[in-house]
Amino acid sequence: MLPLTGVQWVLGHAQLSTTQIYLTPMPADVITAVLSHHRRSETAAGLSPAAGEYRSDSLRVLFAGRPA
Repeated sequence: MLPLTGVQWVLGHAQLSTTQIYLTPMPADVITAVLSHHRRSETAAGLSPAAGEYRSDSLRVLFAGRPA
């Protein structure tokens, strides 16, 4: 993976903030990544992944009121 400053250099942007505008993730991608991280963390800790067993109130707080 190339660091953001490397991408800045490749694209020839003078300001890092110009490069950052290309990094706005889609909400669904963020949700997928977070849930995947939690499953990996549980597996690494020797716990069985809680597939679909996240508390809806926790997910609402995490995702700023988006539907769980």
